[in-house]
Amino acid sequence: MKLLSLIMIVRDEASQLVDFLEHHRGLFDEMIIVDTGSVDDSRALIKEAGATLLEHVWDDDFSKARNVGVKEAQGRWLLLLDADERIAQKDFIILREFLAQAPEAVYLQNTINYFQGTHLEWQPLTGRYPQEEKNQKGFFAAQRPGLFPQGHGLEFRGRVHESILPSSLEVGLKTYSLDIPVHHFGYVLDPAANQRRQVRYRKLVTLKLNDDPNDWGALLEMASIQLEDGQVDQAENLLEKLSVGPVEHPAVSRGLFLLGKLNREKGQIDTARQLLLKARQANAHFLFAWLESIRLEAGQKAWMTVSQLLEEAREHFPDQEPLLKREKLMLLVQTGQLAEATVVAGQLAEICPGWQDIKALAQKLDQWQVSQNKPDLH
Repeated sequence: MKLLSLIMIVRDEASQLVDFLEHHRGLFDEMIIVDTGSVDDSRALIKEAGATLLEHVWDDDFSKARNVGVKEAQGRWLLLLDADERIAQKDFIILREFLAQAPEAVYLQNTINYFQGTHLEWQPLTGRYPQEEKNQKGFFAAQRPGLFPQGHGLEFRGRVHESILPSSLEVGLKTYSLDIPVHHFGYVLDPAANQRRQVRYRKLVTLKLNDDPNDWGALLEMASIQLEDGQVDQAENLLEKLSVGPVEHPAVSRGLFLLGKLNREKGQIDTARQLLLKARQANAHFLFAWLESIRLEAGQKAWMTVSQLLEEAREHFPDQEPLLKREKLMLLVQTGQLAEATVVAGQLAEICPGWQDIKALAQKLDQWQVSQNKPDLH
């Protein structure tokens, strides 16, 4: 039996497919690629690569297209990728050796979404993947169940941001994290394509909400789209609805974080503080709820509370978590603890060598003699 099958859907991805197929040579035992209506050379490239080409008429539902590929695959394990995504070549052997002996389960992978602009959940690069990180400035991450076993009747559900998890939970498959990320370059390749993606996602999320107005995930997806489009009042209405949802649902904790941030920006500090506390309690491992809480208190110059939050956060995150370390650095600078700040800045610059703002601050602190003056951070 084949070990690993690629499951992919494409439409007019000829510009990406050549590099994708060449990059992943040797990783998969078979490639199942579902075309949803290409008018470019995608089909020809798929056939030339020896992949199995399936055709599916697009009907505004990513899950249906994904499931066409799932049903055809013969591998013991199925890996989900899109044409603008990559598994790092240095992870090929690690992944195959792992799958040769891995227990049957659904595996969550971090998707590293490289991003050049600003994003609510932006993170700095660490240099772990120098080839993939080359020319990138940062990323935002999302977890997805992208690797799962053959059989068990598993199927994707959801028109957009489709997932195998509801199906896997029904059949009793366990879920584990896998430290082999997916590198996604879609946001840095073509701004026009990103605009088209946003229009398509809005349409599909609207249909998803029409299918189920109480879909917590869809409520968060639509609120996020509205925030990106500047429709703050509409987004806030959806987030208010989401805030009374089941706290164990991941979308609810993220919704509480966004609603807390909106209230903080409006100056409603007490409301924001309570919402962010609820978000942290719902999911103590959601980093950005902690960061928003810390930044709220820093804005109030409540330095003892900032220090307390940083200590509490250390229970849930590694000591070297860069964004928490940055908040520690800012606390030290603002409270005049420049000698300690110099040490932390140097550590952070070493952890994230490409983080230019931190590099500049570290250099500035290195030049100072310890004094009562604070550095100009602007």
